[in-house]
Amino acid sequence: MSPVRVEEEQPTCLLYRDLHGKKPETVVEARGSYVFLDDGRKILDACAGAAVASIGHGDQRVIQAVASQMTTLSYHHTSRLTNPAAERLGQMLVGNRPGGLSHAIFLSSGSEANESAIKLARQFFVEKGETDRVHIISRNNSYHGNSIGCVSLTGIPSRRRHFEPILMQHTSRVSPCYPYRYKTDGETDETYAQRLGDELEQEILRVGPGRVAAFFAETVGGAAAGNLTPVPGYFQAIRRVCDKYGVLLVLDEIMCGMGRTGKMHAWEWEAVLMQQHVVDGLKRGSGAFANGQTFQCHPAAAAAGVAVLSIFESDDVVAVCAKRGAELHRSLIESLGDHPNVGEIRGRGLFLSIEFVKDKNTKATFSQGLPLASMLDNAIFDRGVSVYSGFGKGTADGVVGDHILFSPPLNISSSEIEELVKAVKEGVDEVFSRDEVQRELVV
Repeated sequence: MSPVRVEEEQPTCLLYRDLHGKKPETVVEARGSYVFLDDGRKILDACAGAAVASIGHGDQRVIQAVASQMTTLSYHHTSRLTNPAAERLGQMLVGNRPGGLSHAIFLSSGSEANESAIKLARQFFVEKGETDRVHIISRNNSYHGNSIGCVSLTGIPSRRRHFEPILMQHTSRVSPCYPYRYKTDGETDETYAQRLGDELEQEILRVGPGRVAAFFAETVGGAAAGNLTPVPGYFQAIRRVCDKYGVLLVLDEIMCGMGRTGKMHAWEWEAVLMQQHVVDGLKRGSGAFANGQTFQCHPAAAAAGVAVLSIFESDDVVAVCAKRGAELHRSLIESLGDHPNVGEIRGRGLFLSIEFVKDKNTKATFSQGLPLASMLDNAIFDRGVSVYSGFGKGTADGVVGDHILFSPPLNISSSEIEELVKAVKEGVDEVFSRDEVQRELVV
């Protein structure tokens, strides 16, 4: 009998994110709140990709809209042309001037969006004749994207260390609004917010008031430190300082925007108003924004956006998100709020995180060498739910600290939330029973 020939698996030609870990699981299909793996497993996508699959996967209304667009116009360059889908999407997003917003550019990633915002801030001041404004301030415990400009603003040492020599020089960072760790005993929300506003003002004065172009901040912090939610009055204090010195306030809502917090825009919680004066500044100057991306305002992508926003309206998605977010928050607190190593459960809407600590009283973190967030991620995945474990370490100060993040589809069902929380509870209990974790807990 001839031996059975077993075909060897071909080596990958892809550069995976982690070259030391095991090969990533292969996803072959996605429907609703679930992704399906090639080994037959069904995984609840409790992070919606990276907080971007707002209505889940495989909605036929979106698929049909994209297919229809592809049969008529699949692509064009935007140097002199526009298209109906992008025009329609622009009207849907900013046609009613929410908070003073008036114009949009549709790009292919959050990094492209923030990179364009950096350039827009710079060109705005060049057009005004304030050419000394070259400096941008951001925050520690922040993440703004993967391009060089975005990494320059990002406040995570692990994301910066390989590239420090080539990062933008004219940047600096101030403290995040992180009440769990940095609000002092007896300090009110108002005084904490004012202290952070004063810190920003002092940094502007240190750099030079006429040299600072913009202050970048995530309205609700995302992957870097796990849903850092501003205390009441924080952004009002920041707005006052920025206005005092003519500094642009740029709110990064790549993860927290578009309904995820229970309002369409995360800044609506803060009542921070934007104005059209940036566009007007360009009009009074050269009349053109010196920025362009190959797939800017892509017609098929714009058609998908139009379909998704139409579903937001027809299915009342933002209201559903607010309701399900309250359910998820309540269920997490009921299941894990009393856990001795759960420091805080925080966030807004369906944008929530759990920060883990060695001791609730001292808020001490686990050692840098213990990959707790990754261990939790894997244990929960093994129970059929995919969460987001951020960058593995650095929640507390950019170096140590652990959290896991939840950003499921905004139309997730109540039964799927129950499934999510059950897997998380079991995964947490299992990880914290392991010897390597227990050794760290022994005082």
